[in-house]
Amino acid sequence: MQPIKTLPIVASIILSLLTLAVSHSVNAQAVIDTLDSGNLTVTNTTSGSSCTVLFNPQREILQQGRSCSSTDIRKAQAAINSYLREQGTPDSYNRNPSRQNLTLICYGEGRKPGGVESRNSYEWNERRHRYELRNRLESTTTSFDSEVQVEIRGTEGKIHLGGKLIALINSRGNNGWWKLDNLKVEPDRITGKYRMNWLNKPRVNIDRRSGRIAIDGIAKFRGNCESGDWGGSRTRF
Repeated sequence: MQPIKTLPIVASIILSLLTLAVSHSVNAQAVIDTLDSGNLTVTNTTSGSSCTVLFNPQREILQQGRSCSSTDIRKAQAAINSYLREQGTPDSYNRNPSRQNLTLICYGEGRKPGGVESRNSYEWNERRHRYELRNRLESTTTSFDSEVQVEIRGTEGKIHLGGKLIALINSRGNNGWWKLDNLKVEPDRITGKYRMNWLNKPRVNIDRRSGRIAIDGIAKFRGNCESGDWGGSRTRF
């Protein structure tokens, strides 16, 4: 009877070993390398993955490989947080809004309503079974190059607009600057909106990974941003 009693114990040991083996195959050991620029790369977050994620010292993702899944990104973020904690960098550094001081210079192209034009075109007349010349009124848009500046100081933000992004009827702002409402500064994205007038409240969306900015209102703007804070003793190069 004694061998029969030991069967549950043996089965439990075998199950534990299988669990450890599966866990080991899923949880790979992340490799973290520090670059000369101070940025960090994380690779080998999961078994069999070739994902590489580039972080800056503030735990913000600068770039990620095309093969990276959401699981890879999450584990890379956890690995970098653990690594920086061991190096003495507090977790609250990047999450504290008062530490966010950014100046962005953005260049790109905008589009705005241009008016109404009369255009001629041929249309099929089903009753007469032929194409006939018709005149119609169509709304048009105009394209323009513009510059946008964004400043964030703590929990407050503002945006400076190029002339053609300013509507004829506007709230005038403050020396060309408009306050950003509902401002959210996240590790990978900055969002907010400003009040051009009572009808037009454009939304601002900045992707911190690609540097792309999108403004969506009656006028639209798409561009690329660079970090710039060159006043005082600071220079760009």
